[in-house]
Amino acid sequence: TNSPTSWSWTINGGTPSSFTAQNPGGVVFNTAGTYSITLAATNACGNDTMIKTNYITVNSAATASAGSDAIICAGSAYTLSGSRGGSATGSTWTTSGSGAFDNASIAGATYTPSAADKTAGSVTLTITTNDPSGPCNAASDDMILTINQAATANASNDASINTGSPYTLSASIGGSATSATWTTSGTGTFNNNASLTATYTPSNADNIAGSVTLTLTT
Repeated sequence: TNSPTSWSWTINGGTPSSFTAQNPGGVVFNTAGTYSITLAATNACGNDTMIKTNYITVNSAATASAGSDAIICAGSAYTLSGSRGGSATGSTWTTSGSGAFDNASIAGATYTPSAADKTAGSVTLTITTNDPSGPCNAASDDMILTINQAATANASNDASINTGSPYTLSASIGGSATSATWTTSGTGTFNNNASLTATYTPSNADNIAGSVTLTLTT
């Protein structure tokens, strides 16, 4: 008021984005705390200065991190590496699936997938902070937990053959397994040790020993 001819802004702790007459534009505060903003106006005579100071309290924003995406094998539990910060004092984990947390209120909770989670193949796990007092909002973040099916192998039933005869196997694999290999405890040979229906021909040492163990590994 009273037609001042010059303006002087003082901002303790902040960086003004611009100064235009009595409107300083936006002021960016990068750190929580209480800041003073002072405006001094001088009239044309240069001997009448009016000073006005306001104070702004800046709260820390709540932060949340769910950690990186991860992959586990079906049947395993997963210990999360979440974190919270800023003005957040608590947090809660939720799942898009139907598994269970050992303690959803701790950042490093352990999640055990349900049968439905395993069938789906993945779940989204979300950490959400409490809503801090003041103007700052709650924060949240999520991660994807991929659940791979366990590999399975079935070498079929034990069998007996005559000395000198080969034996054709009948095996199967499942889960996330895409291939398998046969090995023998003896010294015989497979016509194709990568085939589930490989034929095994015992060696003379196998015949003398009277038996061998054939193992299928995915």
